[in-house]
Amino acid sequence: MVIIRKIHYYATHYRIQTGKMKYLLLSVAFLSCSLHFLQAQVKTVPDFTFSRLDNGVEFKSANLVAGKKTLFVFFDTECPHCMQAITEYNSKEKMLNNINIVLITRDPKVEVQAFLKKYGPILSVKKNTTVLFDKNNQFIGKFLPRKFPSMFLFDASKRLMIYSDEEKDIPVIFQMISSK
Repeated sequence: MVIIRKIHYYATHYRIQTGKMKYLLLSVAFLSCSLHFLQAQVKTVPDFTFSRLDNGVEFKSANLVAGKKTLFVFFDTECPHCMQAITEYNSKEKMLNNINIVLITRDPKVEVQAFLKKYGPILSVKKNTTVLFDKNNQFIGKFLPRKFPSMFLFDASKRLMIYSDEEKDIPVIFQMISSK
């Protein structure tokens, strides 16, 4: 908004023609929207430290099993889209056997346990699934998600393959998990 006000000031101060002014304002608006979408999510798995939900022990990025794809799902227990996403991952959990699965939330342990019991009972207890609690609210600053659920799939070299915050993209994520 400050930029638009400054442009308006300069336009009126230097008497820029109305047509050029509209073009200039539209260009700035488009650029600012583009920059918002270009605020890309993380490109590689960042260094992090979260707490395991089950025992409170610190879990760091170095604890991820090396050489495997990793799926992070950032969720909220009251989010209907998260309920749907976790349900879908749970229903196809066998396709997730050879990857690291990290479910991460900022919600209290009791609420998360009830949520996972209802929507992800198989997924949440798989040996390759880690449920983490973001007690210091680091996830958003490190991964830059836009909304819940935020799903990040990283390749075996820890490079981002896909980011999505739409549960309709889960089939694409499954395809990418299955691809070599």
